[in-house]
Amino acid sequence: MQVADARAEALASLKAGYAELTPGQKLTYRLFRPEDAPGVGRLFWQVYGDGYPVDDPYIPELLIEANRTGRIHTVVVVAEDGSIVAQAACFQSSPPNRRLYEYGQLLLDKGYRNTFAAARMHQFFVKNMLGQMDGVDGTYGEAVCHHLVTQKMVIGSGFRECGAELGLMPETAYAGEGVVGRASCLFAQRVDQDQPGALYLPGEWGGLVQGIMGQWPLSRDVGEGDAQVPAQAVTRLEARQFPFAGVRRVTVFRIGADFAARMAAELEAARADRATLVQLFLCLGEAWTGAAAQALRQAGFFFAGFMPQWFGETGAGPDGILVQRFLEPVTLAGLRFWTPEMEQLGMRIVADMERSSREFGAPSVTFLPVPG
Repeated sequence: MQVADARAEALASLKAGYAELTPGQKLTYRLFRPEDAPGVGRLFWQVYGDGYPVDDPYIPELLIEANRTGRIHTVVVVAEDGSIVAQAACFQSSPPNRRLYEYGQLLLDKGYRNTFAAARMHQFFVKNMLGQMDGVDGTYGEAVCHHLVTQKMVIGSGFRECGAELGLMPETAYAGEGVVGRASCLFAQRVDQDQPGALYLPGEWGGLVQGIMGQWPLSRDVGEGDAQVPAQAVTRLEARQFPFAGVRRVTVFRIGADFAARMAAELEAARADRATLVQLFLCLGEAWTGAAAQALRQAGFFFAGFMPQWFGETGAGPDGILVQRFLEPVTLAGLRFWTPEMEQLGMRIVADMERSSREFGAPSVTFLPVPG
């Protein structure tokens, strides 16, 4: 059976068999078992309907296999009658380094949202999973900036704030939370197994990188990325469009002499696809990162974060930076930060965004007041 057919069949089954859970049951926190897969699918159906962009949660066989092979590490909260009340996972996601996982998919049944289930599930994950999973050298997560709940989870969990994805999601993604304007996320990361290597500072963004990287005991041979780009070097990149979010994400593996032209082409492609935001991950493993950074700044990009171990196609490799550019004037939801350190980082990124508009004519950004 084709995956599309299996997805359609699974969704039909979830819709037909959906039932509300009995509230107030005693809860158990544990690792995923194969028999939990239908209950996990039910949670995704309750929260996302048929709109979650990944097939694994809906199709029991795929979710079971993903957990068996370690592509996903799932934790569940189980009620006395065997129902799945909540789930969270670490999973392979955007980074080229397949040993750097994303921590997310924290879903809670609506009948248990006024309980401590989510907080205790997170505590179970921190105690029993983070830093202990085979094949996982680091973990990152995205905490929204229109409320503080997920930011509070960063504290005491080994994560360190290292970026802010301004305007990442459209307000429709959080319509049920009353968000107005595009929503932003704080980027936070753990480094559990470091991989020593070279790091070349990206020109005028080098100071921001140095200010962030001291949060982890990284073993790096740090140099200025001021070498000339070899004339024969060719840019290698991959791009992916996220229509719902209005985001085009570009990952640059190699910086070539054609870099500026390739970036101009990516911006045009993003406009053609009606994207609002372009995110670009730039590898810091080449001695001419400064030339790429200067081209990005002149194209209106601003600094958004430093990501240790982001690159490396066969394991932990070079670090990266995230830069962003809006393609049209936007209104963003007001920013809230839980700690002074988070706020300081966020304001540095906002300042660089404002610089990109002032110096290179990038579209203007308006922040709405923070509610309450």
